[in-house]
Amino acid sequence: MNINHLSLSWSTSRGRETYGYNICRLDDRNTGRRFRCMGGGYDMIGTVFGMWLEETYQDRLQALRGTEGTFYGLRFLNDGKASLDGGTGINSMTTIAEAIGLEVEREYAKKGRNRGNTLGWYVTEKEGA
Repeated sequence: MNINHLSLSWSTSRGRETYGYNICRLDDRNTGRRFRCMGGGYDMIGTVFGMWLEETYQDRLQALRGTEGTFYGLRFLNDGKASLDGGTGINSMTTIAEAIGLEVEREYAKKGRNRGNTLGWYVTEKEGA
């Protein structure tokens, strides 16, 4: 059974043109890959999760071709690649993940002032998927 541990972290940009923007990062502990987005006003958590899902499971996403209207945030580009708009929300992205045979379990802070905040996810490939 393949389990991916994805960790979520936040910081603030100190860049010249982006000073003060929120930065959301998702780190895939298995591959060492990092996905990030910056700004605000959209679901940044869904965006980084969607980026990871799109890059890691492009082959499985192809199985959803023809169901673009069924899964909010999924579309197929002219070159045939599946594209995910994570700004539609983390719930949309986890629905798509489950449709391609993944089980997503949220890791969250259980104590302290940040109790309930998402720290990351454990993503498991379902049996027979």
